[in-house]
Amino acid sequence: MSRWRRLLIALLLGAVVLASCWAIHPRLLRAAANWLDVGEQPRLAGYVMVLNGGEDTRPFAAAALVKARWARRALVAETASPPEVIDRILPPYHEINRQVLLKRGVPADDIVILPGAAATTYDEAVALAAFLQDRPGARVLVVTNDCHTRRSRWVFTRVLGDRARQVSFVSAPTDEFSMDCWWQSQLGLQSIVTEYPKLAFYAARYGCLGYWLAACGVLALVAGWIRRREAA
Repeated sequence: MSRWRRLLIALLLGAVVLASCWAIHPRLLRAAANWLDVGEQPRLAGYVMVLNGGEDTRPFAAAALVKARWARRALVAETASPPEVIDRILPPYHEINRQVLLKRGVPADDIVILPGAAATTYDEAVALAAFLQDRPGARVLVVTNDCHTRRSRWVFTRVLGDRARQVSFVSAPTDEFSMDCWWQSQLGLQSIVTEYPKLAFYAARYGCLGYWLAACGVLALVAGWIRRREAA
């Protein structure tokens, strides 16, 4: 079976699972969102890495971690330039994050831009892997939005291998919606519903499609259990 056929099957299964969640019970909808959040309590680290995107929350959370002395320095991956940046309408995403960190009190000397042209979470993981090559004892807190932590952790683990033990993930909240009622917000629908196909795409592109299919199976089993319990 080709990679893209496996991806299509995964996307269809994901759509079925999410449709079942929608039809069955809000508790399952909450579970579908909470499953995506694998963020941990912060631990003392040398660095905190801000994943690009979510500029209204992620760099603020990273700056708070530096100011609270959970980490000493901040990392931001240099990003590829989309058309609006090339046309000089907007600064690059990594520059937006850098400016937020500066304005929130992180010294310029404590902000490190990881070289490259990152366009995806996978690219950011590759940039961090290169940075850690000469720093075998460094610990890194990776900050991203709560619903993005599972995919990020999977990608970073895939790229870093044994060095993934040096990394832990901290969830930045999403101000525009609550994970407990995400389906009541347009942005919540967009964020949660699209995260599952993104997981499927990464699984098909970078391997371990079975991981995604197993997750769909678990959600389907939970849906059946809730239906039987409420019918009893």
